[in-house]
Amino acid sequence: MDVSVLVMDDVADLGLAAVLETFAVANSLRGTLAAPPPPWRVRTVSIAGSVRSGNGYTIPTVPVADPGAPCDETQGPAVLIVPAINVLDAPSLTTRISLAENSPVLELIRGAHSRGVHIAGACTGTFFLAEAGVLDGRAATTSWWLGPAFRRRYPAVALNEALTLCRTPAVTTAGASLSHVDLALSLIQLVSPALAEKAARYLVVGSGRAQAGHIVPEVMAHGNSLVAAFERWVRHRLGEQFRIAAAARELGVTERSLQRATQSELGMSPRDFVHDIRLEHAAYLLRTTSLSLEAIAARVGYLNAGTLRNLVRRRREMSIAQLRATPGLR
Repeated sequence: MDVSVLVMDDVADLGLAAVLETFAVANSLRGTLAAPPPPWRVRTVSIAGSVRSGNGYTIPTVPVADPGAPCDETQGPAVLIVPAINVLDAPSLTTRISLAENSPVLELIRGAHSRGVHIAGACTGTFFLAEAGVLDGRAATTSWWLGPAFRRRYPAVALNEALTLCRTPAVTTAGASLSHVDLALSLIQLVSPALAEKAARYLVVGSGRAQAGHIVPEVMAHGNSLVAAFERWVRHRLGEQFRIAAAARELGVTERSLQRATQSELGMSPRDFVHDIRLEHAAYLLRTTSLSLEAIAARVGYLNAGTLRNLVRRRREMSIAQLRATPGLR
């Protein structure tokens, strides 16, 4: 398989290194399989001769007009990967994407996609895929904190930022920085599931974790004044039983208006957002205290522990015991 990694100035050092190293590990492990696949031929390409990384390092590249073309004359399946750029806030990212100097990059992505090249992007790189139009009508993910901005700018994309990885037949997207590894492993798996599994073991990754456990509700809400006010209102009443209609009334809007606001900004209903806020605090208490599940459920507004247990399994895809033992997950 021919892999072209399309980079530009400010490419994220960690994301680029993760992609290149994952393919390098897979290539080094090919010989351990009884029937190894052909090697991955990986090149770093750009519209110029070199780019400067987000940390200021010069990255030599192959200047190309067609990043979807194979690395040599041997025809084979081709992949174009767009790693993240080191621009983490949504306003700066959308300004960057809109610059005229990025038009050739978008045209390269569109052209490769039209020729059947599998397109992949991770973190902020997914915005370039969306801007090029290759995600329209498709399911996709991105870095969780960029979800609201992505949803507003690209309403034609079926976004689910709770996912670490979203693979469709023609396009693959991944979430935040370390998801670059998941992205590369998923592309290796298309050719050799056995090699992808072995590479994941060597890298100690690929557990199928979701971004959902890392989402911070107040960060997701801050881009919309009504959603942010709703988030604060819920936090002040975290241990209480309340109706969404009561929250809307106290915020001075109709329940329908609140529904529209959370759906357009977060891609979820007000009730689901309440569950996320309650679950975030419950996860913190599970990891940092010895309180019983019943006591924690009561503190976050649930009448019984079974409701919280089911919520953890449904929205975090793990058991209470696993959540207690997982440091750093919300």
